[in-house]
Parts: sequence; structure tokens; C-alpha cells
Amino acid sequence: MVGHTLLDIRTRLEELSVAVGPYRVVSAKTGHSPIPVSGLQFPTRATAAEAASVATAYRTALRRYDPAVHVQDLIVCDQGLSPAEEQFPAEDLPEYCHSVTAALLEILSRRDGRVQRSVMDRYLDAAENTPDRDRLSLLLIESLAEAIDAHYTARQQYDLLRATADRLPQSPGTEAPLRDTLSVLRSTDILHSFELNPVPDDGHRVTLHGYRVDDRDGDCIVLPVAVELLRRQSPPPQFGHVARTRDGWTVHLSSGAETPEGPLAVVPSG
Repeated sequence: MVGHTLLDIRTRLEELSVAVGPYRVVSAKTGHSPIPVSGLQFPTRATAAEAASVATAYRTALRRYDPAVHVQDLIVCDQGLSPAEEQFPAEDLPEYCHSVTAALLEILSRRDGRVQRSVMDRYLDAAENTPDRDRLSLLLIESLAEAIDAHYTARQQYDLLRATADRLPQSPGTEAPLRDTLSVLRSTDILHSFELNPVPDDGHRVTLHGYRVDDRDGDCIVLPVAVELLRRQSPPPQFGHVARTRDGWTVHLSSGAETPEGPLAVVPSG
């Protein structure tokens, strides 16, 4: 990795773990804890979710040296529950952020390791100085969105997020995908509340109150909204004009185009 090594990642995992804890990180398929989380236990869901994202990065980095290392969908599991009994999306913000970022990191590791490495380098640099688990989890989302926006065209962004959505558990069909998307983000505390107002061109003006995903340059990070929508619909969402409000954002959003017409990770404010 650039600036950090596999040893740095392993050290971070050991810092997060405890001798005896109620949570583990396991493979969703087998229920076993693979390297580098085998034998590790964690005190809270938040620390376990963070460890799952770090472990995902470790395994994708390791596969560059050993292609035989298997892809694993890592999830947080209560010691008293089987992986099948765990639910998605999780109610707490760190585990939800992990579910999305781990899926996206796996996709990036196969297509373009430079973006995956830059995101993890930023995370490891911040981890020592960011004690708040929610903020650190949001930082992973923000770092991924900014890296994707910087390196990929709108079409490439759609392909990445479409593949990410396909790796997540399928959402049941719905007649109100946008409302259901925002309800999920509200339930995971990424936003406090929302308003939907139809506009003449068959779209919506969406008001996001208390939206906790932030961008260093002051633009609107829409990646969580895009991924959740793609779990529920095939057409790529179209994000139009965005504007900051006192406690969040207003976003013009429509769908129906066969190809993406704009960015799906970060939308410039203006």
C-alpha cells in the first residue's frame, strides 16, 4: 500500500479488538472468521464494523501478492447469532457504512487498486485522531465518494455503484424506491429527516435535514443515496441542482434515463 503496510492494517485490527467481546467479524457465506480477523473479538458493533472494513482492505491488498486468497463478504455477527440471523441494513451507522464501503472496496480492488489504497491510507491516517466511531465510518464513505469522483466518468461511476448495489442483499420491489431509500438512510442515522416535493419534469426536489455525510470542498456527497436507489431500481438516478441549506441539502433528483447523465458520487453545489 502507498504510505501504509499490511502490518499497519493488522496493528489497527489488534487495537480495535479485546480479549473477550460479544462481536466477531465473519464470512457471510461460511460463518467463520478469516485472516486477519480469525480469533479476534470486539467490544461493540461499531468497533466490529470498523474492523470489518479494515479487514476487507487487508484481504484485497493481500490478494495482490497471493491471488489464491478468496473474496469474502465480511459481516459483523453477535456471538449469540448466526450470520443468517443478522439483518441488513443494520440499525447503527457504523455497520451500515461498513456494508456499503466493504462492498465497494472489493469492487475497486479488482478494477483499480490505486483508489482503494488511497482511501485506506486516508482512513489509517485519521484513525488515530478520530475517536468518534460514527465520524470515522462516515469518513470512509466520504473518502470513497471523493476518490471515485476524482478518477471516474459518470458512466464508470454508474458501473461501480451498480456492481456495489448488486453485492448487497437485494431489496424487495417497491413502488416508492426514492422514499424507501431515504427511509433506510434515516433509520441508519445518516440523515435526520427528509421531504419529497414533486417537480414538473417527473422528478423530485429532495430536502435532506441533518445529512451527516460531508465533503471537504463543500459539495454534496450523494453516493449513499445512489447506492440505495440502485438496490431498488435499474435506471441510474440523475442528480441535478444541489444547494446547501441551514441543516442539510436540497437536491433535484430524477430517474428514467438509460445512461447516467451526471456524477453519482459527488455533485457540485451551486
